[in-house]
Amino acid sequence: MPISLDKVESTAPGLVSLAKTAKVSLEKRNLFGSKAKVAVVMDYSGSMSREYSSGRVQNLTERILALATQLDDDGAIDFFVFDSSAAYLGEVPLDNYAGAVTRLTQGRRMGTTDYAGAFRTVRDHFGFPPPQVVTTEKKGLFGRKKKVEGAVDVALPAGLQPANEPVFAIFLTDGAPNSKPQAVQALIEVSTAPIFWKFLSIGAESFEFLQKLDDLEERVIDNADYKPIGSIDALSDEALIEALLDEYGEYVTEARRLGMVV
Repeated sequence: MPISLDKVESTAPGLVSLAKTAKVSLEKRNLFGSKAKVAVVMDYSGSMSREYSSGRVQNLTERILALATQLDDDGAIDFFVFDSSAAYLGEVPLDNYAGAVTRLTQGRRMGTTDYAGAFRTVRDHFGFPPPQVVTTEKKGLFGRKKKVEGAVDVALPAGLQPANEPVFAIFLTDGAPNSKPQAVQALIEVSTAPIFWKFLSIGAESFEFLQKLDDLEERVIDNADYKPIGSIDALSDEALIEALLDEYGEYVTEARRLGMVV
């Protein structure tokens, strides 16, 4: 169950207004009361330096934390970064969120842009099993698969037990990955885990590759949605929440149908 607005106000008064906005948006989509574990997965490549030093990544993280209070009752979000590798750095808690991004990234060196490592690190952190590899062509969610060259077909792990809640992973980047084929394969693999990926890009132009990931047909389930947001600061709270929640409800419905979540 979500954290009450009274508790949010007493613990983190600076987030209560956005938490109210999140509650209204969830209610509109008939999602209020549904549970999810919320995670942020942040690009820590060198080109993102100004986004961190300016506080914009901290700002976005706080806004996501406000949304998380209405989806998750543990009062924290999980914080991951990806650069030349990917790592889980800890939690951003409701009762100590100020300056959390700086604390968690302290001592880490910026690098390149390992999408594939990020996808697998999040899956492994939450304890979801790897996929079953299949060698025969099967029909996917959208009919006959359009084979991505070099991609390995996957299926849900044998004996998969449904998770109590999905993971809602919000993935922010400003550039393409180190290896596009590896990123494609990794997203296909993690489609067998109950994780919904919300891809956000910053910058003047949308990313064709993130849209490609959004549209991949080789996945067991459509596990991602892409939204170019341009500037973190330019997006209103209402617009951000709407962008984050778009397609999430449809994912949860399909994940339940497939037995991935209860």
